[in-house]
Amino acid sequence: MSGSDDIGAAGLPLQDRIQQVMQTYREEDRWESIYLFSAEGFLMARDGVSASYNEDALLEFSLTLVSAVELLGDNMPVKEIIIRGKERKRLVFRYFEAWGSNLVLAAVITGRKGYIRAMDRLIKHIANQQ
Repeated sequence: MSGSDDIGAAGLPLQDRIQQVMQTYREEDRWESIYLFSAEGFLMARDGVSASYNEDALLEFSLTLVSAVELLGDNMPVKEIIIRGKERKRLVFRYFEAWGSNLVLAAVITGRKGYIRAMDRLIKHIANQQ
């Protein structure tokens, strides 16, 4: 993303800074909607709306998948789970650590390329926020 360091200007609340970056990538058609959840299921940031999947459904998926990831333990750490749906849509769940907590990015992807790099950059942006 060009100018990604400029996004998240000082003075904005953390949630707003994260949502600004989410919105920029959505406008570039990287995803239809995206949500940042804590591993406990608290919504921390979101952007976009999906006609196919709502926030509650993605939260339920996220929590169920967190439990599955925990069952795998340290022997098989999981970074990403992708569920392919109809109409070229994918549900992408990215697991990462930031601010001393486990977090989940849940995105509805519309088939466009570039979402992996965009999610990586978004995660880096989130991890670097104070």
